[in-house]
Amino acid sequence: MKKLLTLYSSARATGNTFQLVNTFHQVMPTEICYLDKMHVEGFDYQYRNQNDDFNGLIEKMLEADIIVFASPVYWYAFTPAFKCFFDRFTDLITLAQQKHKGKKLREKAFYVFATSAHTTLPDSFITPLQQTLSYLGWQYRGLLHINCKTGFDPIVAQSLCERMAKSMVSKPKPSLLSQVGRFAQYMSYYK
Repeated sequence: MKKLLTLYSSARATGNTFQLVNTFHQVMPTEICYLDKMHVEGFDYQYRNQNDDFNGLIEKMLEADIIVFASPVYWYAFTPAFKCFFDRFTDLITLAQQKHKGKKLREKAFYVFATSAHTTLPDSFITPLQQTLSYLGWQYRGLLHINCKTGFDPIVAQSLCERMAKSMVSKPKPSLLSQVGRFAQYMSYYK
């Protein structure tokens, strides 16, 4: 069975996003990390932030086969904790001792779970996530979005989580040709 890791963030630790993550956990067991309780410092050009929780979270990601980023939509974007965490991915392409980790994460499958009060996600939410994963050569595999305008609907969530779980275990790995193309596109970032 594939090992799953879900990193979630929300100002409400047990709000809609947590309920979505928990519903998914009932369908497909996953290790859950609440990003807002972790101590991840912002990016620092002098790299004085190496003793925070960032490296531990990267190690957890390396141990997983599938990684889920789960966030509510805050002002058309993901949470500040995710922004800070994503900014730190720079360490994985600039620090010599971290580059191998950034490369290894290319073997993982990444998904995004989102909750909002809208029927569709704004481009300003999903585009930065997709572009970041693409830039790093990481495999963005899918999105699960729940409209919570009238509250969290556990029946809808259960159904969507079941469909997502099936797609996670049935998706084939990318072809060698696509991996080679992605490697050629991004190899300059990991010199």
